[in-house]
Amino acid sequence: MTRLDPLVKLCVAFVVIAFATLNDRPAELAALAALLAVLLLAVERVPPRRFALALAPFLFFAVTSSWIYALAPSNVYGWSGWQVALAVGLRTVAVGMVSMLFAFTTEPGDLARALVHRARLPRRFVFGALAAIQFLPVLAEEARLARLVARAALPPGASRLAVAMAGLRADGAIALLAGAIRRAGTAALAMELRGLSATSGAGSTWRVPRVGWRDAVFATGVVIALASLRAAGVAFGRS
Repeated sequence: MTRLDPLVKLCVAFVVIAFATLNDRPAELAALAALLAVLLLAVERVPPRRFALALAPFLFFAVTSSWIYALAPSNVYGWSGWQVALAVGLRTVAVGMVSMLFAFTTEPGDLARALVHRARLPRRFVFGALAAIQFLPVLAEEARLARLVARAALPPGASRLAVAMAGLRADGAIALLAGAIRRAGTAALAMELRGLSATSGAGSTWRVPRVGWRDAVFATGVVIALASLRAAGVAFGRS
């Protein structure tokens, strides 16, 4: 999926998210989540640890957003509270997996160029957001190194709480903020040298993604899969 057009994947992701949002059948939502998990683990070969870490926030949100429905006696469909909670939780997990699949298989630079040159979004906004996103891994690595340095500076025999809180004080945050400001200045200069501050002109069209036959096959396959899930869910509900 990494070779597919980013705008096609974005539109398909919105379609799948709409399907999961409007769907109230737990069986269909569970089948959709299972299919997405297979695509991530078996097809895209995402490492299980990375998959689990990326899915953890969505699982947490699924639990915290659905427990209140589990306490309700019923709803307008006549379901029990646990059935409603299951549908809400599965919907959250399915939507999360869609975003994970898109993020793991899409190059941010390709998406930015497609949004600028094909979707005609403002260059300064798109590439500014791209620069901010690319700062995140560097910021996370700096935070990790700052914590390691703070832990190494602790005296021997420090408590576990002191080790856990090392690097989380205000001085560590100030160091990260200073590094972020320094990199932001460098990024702003680089963007200005590339003409992103100009008020006219289309800018560079280097390596703009294009739609190909793979994208048509992918979009058609997704529509067929969603229609099959819906038909199977309706047939299961009637039986």
